[in-house]
Amino acid sequence: MIRHVKSICLVCCFLATTPICSNADTPEEAFPTSVVFRSGEQGYKVFRIPSIIKAANGDVLAFCEARQGGDASEIDLVLKRSVDNGATWSELTVIQESESFRELFGDDVPAITIGNPSPVVDQLDEDHPGRIWLPFTLENDRVFVAYSDDHGKHWSPRRDITSDIKLEHWGWYATGPVHSIQLLHGSHRGRLVIPADHRLGAAGKDQGALGAHLIYSDDHGQSWQIGAIDEDYEDGMDSNETTVIELADGSLYVNTRDQNGRAPGTRGEAWSRDGGETFDSQSERYRYFRPVEGVIDPPVVQCSLLRADKDLILFSGPDSDGVSGKGRSDLRLRYSTDEAQSWHDGPTIFTGPAAYSDMVSLGDGSLGVLYEAGLKSPYESIRFSTVPVSQIVE
Repeated sequence: MIRHVKSICLVCCFLATTPICSNADTPEEAFPTSVVFRSGEQGYKVFRIPSIIKAANGDVLAFCEARQGGDASEIDLVLKRSVDNGATWSELTVIQESESFRELFGDDVPAITIGNPSPVVDQLDEDHPGRIWLPFTLENDRVFVAYSDDHGKHWSPRRDITSDIKLEHWGWYATGPVHSIQLLHGSHRGRLVIPADHRLGAAGKDQGALGAHLIYSDDHGQSWQIGAIDEDYEDGMDSNETTVIELADGSLYVNTRDQNGRAPGTRGEAWSRDGGETFDSQSERYRYFRPVEGVIDPPVVQCSLLRADKDLILFSGPDSDGVSGKGRSDLRLRYSTDEAQSWHDGPTIFTGPAAYSDMVSLGDGSLGVLYEAGLKSPYESIRFSTVPVSQIVE
């Protein structure tokens, strides 16, 4: 049975597009930008962890965590919809409410944390065309999925898939947080692939050795299983939040946050030539993920990959060498025209404090970037900027 999502407002209202300004009291935005979520909205203290997709009907769906505090506070999953490619946005809708999990904990857990949305549109399910799958986590321990057959307006009852995709010695677990992908080429065409990460140790505890992994489904979300695992915990590459794209030859390129490991730089990269079932072996020094150095040099933070067209792959994340200085600031695109073999600096999307981000192709020659940003802190708002693809490559 499909349940109706909880809407904060029954009347569909739209937020005005934020004007682009450059005075001292306004963050600098290089492209048309709207504020999608703002701290304090609807009683939530902060909105974090954005992810974004374009539904089969053309609506753009922006997901995030609506928090009452930090990473371990009471957190709901919420959604806003745009019917005009991101120019305006609907009122906030709660799609997974933390208190709805109370029966699993009783009073043992005062604040229930859900999060890490990693949505994907199944373009190839003939029985349920355009079905949206939403993997997410509970207390960074258990993993659930829900689906929507009406472009995110209503959602199925959630289903616990933890036992299928989490090993017994894993403690902490996170999906994404970023959009997931469907493979469109080769022998694994139709496969849904979800990037994820884990830690060894106690359930839900953000401590212990780190590793990235992939989970996938070959039956349109009916069952899920563990795929590639970075199980080399001694190489100095502490793979963490991860993003993935399909390359032109059907293989996967995977880029991960290096969580303060001993390897050079702040990012790692890996490949999979079997649809995400295993990571390719690279070298004796770095078995799965090798360091990414040079142009891709963000601070330690989540980042996002997107295939913008057949000859262009994009990477979004803060710029450690931006005009605002070191740290989480100056959200910038980097691009590759050779299937992620080399990278070049693209345009800066936002000048000022900025952190997590995700991207989506809008289908009109432009892409949308959804990102955390603000004047004094990157966690003041989640913004959406529209970037013409023609203005990315120099």
